[in-house]
Amino acid sequence: MSVRYFDDFILLTETHAWAYYRLPTHAYEFTTPGEREALAINITVGLAGIRLPEAEVHLRVVHHSYPAAQWAARLDATSDGGPGWRDYLDEMYRHVWAKDFWAKEVYLGVRLGQRGMRAQLSGGVFSQFINAYRTSEQALGLNDEAVSAGEIARWTEQAERLGRSLAGSALRARHATSDELAWLFRHALAGAAGDPPASAVRRRTWGAGEIEALLEGQVHNGRTLLHLEQAEGESWAAFLSFSRFPDVMSFPDGEPWLHFADSLPFPVEISSRMKFISPAKASKDVGRRLAHARDMDAHIREAGVDLPLALAEQLEAARMLEHGITKERLPFVYGWHRLSVAAPTRELCQRRVEALVEHYRDIGIDVVNSTGDQFSLLRESLPGERVHLSSYVQRQPLYTIAGGVPTATVSLGDQAAGGTVGHAGAAEAGAENPGWVGPYIGETLGRARSVVHFDPLLAAVRNRPTAVAITGEPGGGKTTLALLLILQLALRGVTVAVIDPKGDAEPLVDVLTARGRKARVLPLGSAAAGLLDPFSFGDELATRRTMATETLRLLLPRMSEERESAMIQAVAAVAGRDRPSLGKVVRHLEASSDPASTNLGAVLHSMSEMRLARLCFSPTAGQRIDAEGWTTVFTLAGLTLPDASVHREDFSYEQRLSVALLYLVSQFARRLLNGMDRRMPKAIFLDEAWAITSTPEGAKLVPEVSRMGRSRNTALILVSQNAGDLLAEQVTNCISSVFAFRSSERVEVANVMALLGVEASPEHRAVLRGLGNAECIFRDLEGRVGRIGIDLISDEMRRWLDTNPTHNQRPVPAPADSVAGHARAEPDGAAGAPQPAGVTSGPGPVATARPAEQPTEGSRESQPLGGGVFQARPPGDPARGTQPLGGELRQARPLTAGPP
Repeated sequence: MSVRYFDDFILLTETHAWAYYRLPTHAYEFTTPGEREALAINITVGLAGIRLPEAEVHLRVVHHSYPAAQWAARLDATSDGGPGWRDYLDEMYRHVWAKDFWAKEVYLGVRLGQRGMRAQLSGGVFSQFINAYRTSEQALGLNDEAVSAGEIARWTEQAERLGRSLAGSALRARHATSDELAWLFRHALAGAAGDPPASAVRRRTWGAGEIEALLEGQVHNGRTLLHLEQAEGESWAAFLSFSRFPDVMSFPDGEPWLHFADSLPFPVEISSRMKFISPAKASKDVGRRLAHARDMDAHIREAGVDLPLALAEQLEAARMLEHGITKERLPFVYGWHRLSVAAPTRELCQRRVEALVEHYRDIGIDVVNSTGDQFSLLRESLPGERVHLSSYVQRQPLYTIAGGVPTATVSLGDQAAGGTVGHAGAAEAGAENPGWVGPYIGETLGRARSVVHFDPLLAAVRNRPTAVAITGEPGGGKTTLALLLILQLALRGVTVAVIDPKGDAEPLVDVLTARGRKARVLPLGSAAAGLLDPFSFGDELATRRTMATETLRLLLPRMSEERESAMIQAVAAVAGRDRPSLGKVVRHLEASSDPASTNLGAVLHSMSEMRLARLCFSPTAGQRIDAEGWTTVFTLAGLTLPDASVHREDFSYEQRLSVALLYLVSQFARRLLNGMDRRMPKAIFLDEAWAITSTPEGAKLVPEVSRMGRSRNTALILVSQNAGDLLAEQVTNCISSVFAFRSSERVEVANVMALLGVEASPEHRAVLRGLGNAECIFRDLEGRVGRIGIDLISDEMRRWLDTNPTHNQRPVPAPADSVAGHARAEPDGAAGAPQPAGVTSGPGPVATARPAEQPTEGSRESQPLGGGVFQARPPGDPARGTQPLGGELRQARPLTAGPP
């Protein structure tokens, strides 16, 4: 090895100084050709900003095994440790571990310059004398590998200056930490055996002896494969080189040639060494080759033979290249691009090599398995190394490298600082990206597989709008996703209020109570009269008047000026009296001598006699509901909501009352959670949200709760089958994440595209229309968009969250007592707690989830070319560097109170 020192800023070899940077990834799916071209241009400009003499660049794309145990441990720290949570977390962890996800990471190394005379004498005959001299020094114990502080300071200053330039460009690069560089060294020899555990000591600087310890292991150099032996296990690896590219590559309409490898069902890594040649020198090189091609053209024409099509394409490409270099004055690239694959067995590694070669052949690119040079290519992939195999050099414009889009990814959902959960150095580098990674909800369905996590409360932590929209036509899966989010939040100890007109969430109460959580159904049809009286919403007079006025406007949307004036005066008169109510407003109007007031009072009186009208027209009984720590499902049986296509002015009186009640119960839930400690996590789920957001009064609710969300740690989840009603500016600006399930109606498809913030191209419309059940298009907190599949992790969970009444009946949860002894669980006092009028609960005994299924020995390698660890060990195996989350040890001893 030639590396002698590295820290958080620089890496020093025997002859040169390098700086390595971490590049963020970009979503590529659901981008337009114009956006893809802009991304490639930005990458081109960013790389062209590396203005160093004879700049050499190392592009390294690696895949990090998803650290399921670390994710689960950090997520556990966000819960209250109450009953039911650990069992669900253990089940979720085992499911994610068995999926064998991996995460893409991109690093860019830049050679800063030569360290001194040693670099100039490193080649040729002098190198033999230098090597002999160093060998004698080592034998006598006289060698000194220490690097002076002055040299470190000089190269660090240059690395920071370059880092500021790259960070300010579209690349948004940051310095790779020393732990990340150490992981790159360890990962190079790990192969498919899994990464060895990181050092328990946080090192900022690494010397020569410590660096050599990173590469402990044996490498058997084969003809076409490498056999890697580590303490963690053995694996096989193969390195391939790009040997030929098409003369003309189409972009952005064509495939990005570097991102193209991500569509294979196994991880493919990239190590690309590139030298940036100045435009003047590159122009001479291209000119010589163009002159040679023109001579061949002249000889062929003299012979009277037709010009071969391949030569004509080469001439055209060379002329365009020469013009581009001369006009744009961008550096030219001499590149040595390598691919690598690893597998737990020799046979599987060979099959992956064959699949990779055929995969690139589909887009006209030849990839060859370099025979006899595998060990040289392994060394070449290490940070700070030089090119060890000069064959297969590619001469390309810088835009061709950028057109490969090496930073493209399919990752969606919550992302930890640094882009990968638990990656070394993420904590140090991610101060600008606080928070955690939420529960598992599914995986991506695009070009590659990627784990998807989502926590509605994370937006408040990152100072983003806290509203989440879930849209789609009936039967697509939007209600199932909403129930899954409710379950995950409630099990973590979040106070949840669910406004559920259809009653779909009622069975969820049984699940939560069976797992030991406080959950109840509050049927408003049997609740106390006056519970939703708008005059009870708030302690200030102005607030009560406003709520009453907005409610009456919902009941009578087409009031004349005389009626509206009479209504406002009546509300003002009643609001100042003792114990005001909406019923007293009606009586005040009926008693008035003004004909407009009398007529308005008569209409409201008839509405007050309808079903459920007593909830808002009767005087309040002062009923109080304790919401803290509860999951409360508000149901409105008999509610007659209008169809989404019906205009507001065409609502019947019964439909107007239904919309007004839905608005009032939403405000009631907001007020209920507002009275709690602002630091406690809270969530409001609003089903059939379109019925509220379609009205001007209801549309104000979303920004109100969203503003409250950031300051009071509250999330708002809107479930609607009509995306158009969420497109009002005051609503859209408050929505941070969108889940769009299948839609087929033309106008609705266009509205969904606008809500997602993507172009309504024919391709995107077809994807939305073609979504299957439990599939959706997801726009996450960072604005990335892609297709995902909702994963309920078990058949039992699918049965519980299935809202189709024609399917099998849900099983009754069997109570158990294993959670009652949880070390962090608080005593369950819900059994004796007073219940509000009309409240029903599930069974009282505490229960635990069914034990998670153990992954079988070959469960992670079911695909012919996919999978992962051969003969995978179960979670919690010390050899994998993970800790158990309960699971197989639950029968032996209870879970500990601390993080796993």
